[in-house]
Amino acid sequence: MHKVVKRGFSVMDQMPELVKDAQKDKYDPEWVETSEVDSRIQQRRYGTTQAAEMVGISVGTLYAAEQDGRLPPPEYRTDTAKKVRAGYTVNHINHMQRVLGTSPSKPENLPAAICGVLNLKGGSHKTTTCHLFSQYLAMRGYKCLVLDTDPQGSLSFYFGKRPDYDIKYENTFAPFILEDDAALREVGHPRGASKNLRYAIQKTYWDNIDIIPSCLENLAIDLLLPQLMEASRKPKIEFIAKLREGLREVGKDYDFIIIDGTPSLNMTTLNVVSACDVVFVPTPAALLDFASTLQFSKLISDTARSYIDMGVAPHLPDLRYFITKFSGSSYAQFFGQIIRKVFTVERGDVLTAEAHASDEIGKANASTYSIYEKNPSDADNRKKLKSTIEMYDRLFAEMHDALTETVFGDAMRGSHLDKIDEIVAKAGEARKEIRDAGHAE
Repeated sequence: MHKVVKRGFSVMDQMPELVKDAQKDKYDPEWVETSEVDSRIQQRRYGTTQAAEMVGISVGTLYAAEQDGRLPPPEYRTDTAKKVRAGYTVNHINHMQRVLGTSPSKPENLPAAICGVLNLKGGSHKTTTCHLFSQYLAMRGYKCLVLDTDPQGSLSFYFGKRPDYDIKYENTFAPFILEDDAALREVGHPRGASKNLRYAIQKTYWDNIDIIPSCLENLAIDLLLPQLMEASRKPKIEFIAKLREGLREVGKDYDFIIIDGTPSLNMTTLNVVSACDVVFVPTPAALLDFASTLQFSKLISDTARSYIDMGVAPHLPDLRYFITKFSGSSYAQFFGQIIRKVFTVERGDVLTAEAHASDEIGKANASTYSIYEKNPSDADNRKKLKSTIEMYDRLFAEMHDALTETVFGDAMRGSHLDKIDEIVAKAGEARKEIRDAGHAE
């Protein structure tokens, strides 16, 4: 078994280098080296017209900014005889948005909107949704933090962090939850580092996405937290609300925080649920998955009621369900209708867009790079890749709108009303000036 593990990690070490070497054949080797984080770089390049559209400017404005020095000069491919622009990565596009002032952002002075993706059953596309949703938001210019709470660490792996290899207990959110300052001091952190989550935040190869990674040692939370709660004189609500407080503190630096939950109901899941403004529940259109989602919803409801009965009032998020592994089959259509009927209490409880089953997701997961990172020219079915991206764009646009309305709706409406009041006031002043001028004549 030791030989198997050693051989496996040796292969894992080589895989990022193979991807990086393939990029060096096309692009400036210096760019490859400087852009690398955790032996990973962004693969996809966008043409000038598409990049300008994503930034929110004209092609002429992009060229002008490159010429006058506001933006760096364009890169050129190294594998062509003619001088051909290399195109722009999402990191390039995010930089242009910041320089030219086109980045979207949350309302001023508010912490990030926090959402979790949770279900008891594995294979519901929980981690895939977190991975893709964070990239969808980052591509549009938002600053995101992803938190991996699943001890398997799949989300961490997708962002180049290797659980139990690069990522250990002290790199996760566990010392914060368990107030384990000693573990952090052993690896060089200052006294009191466990009082907030900043020690655990790591950069990824996406400039607009940071991560708090996970590993198997996160299991310590569910083993030790009940003991800590029992021994402490603090109210239980402080332990249940701890993650939310920690995320809201670091959330000043982000627009959105996305949490990949564990596929079980435990102390970690209760912390995650209490931390979220909105919980999105992926629900595959199949009998066993429907039953699992129903069980998950009941457990959340029963747990919340039991805490309230004990006089503990944890923060409770909005729950929004969305259908995954959908298809045109009569079986999937039937369960899609059942899911909508059962889980819709108010309008919007079940999102309109569905995530259809797609081979493109499996292909992307196998390469550890997502559908958003794949160059269309490298796809074996460009049409299918395009339709899969468009499908997830529709789903994530709805998730973004639901999360934004829930968290920022009042602030945004207040801001709009303030602007209307300002316009009305200025109009009143203008009318008064006109009347005064008429009287003076």
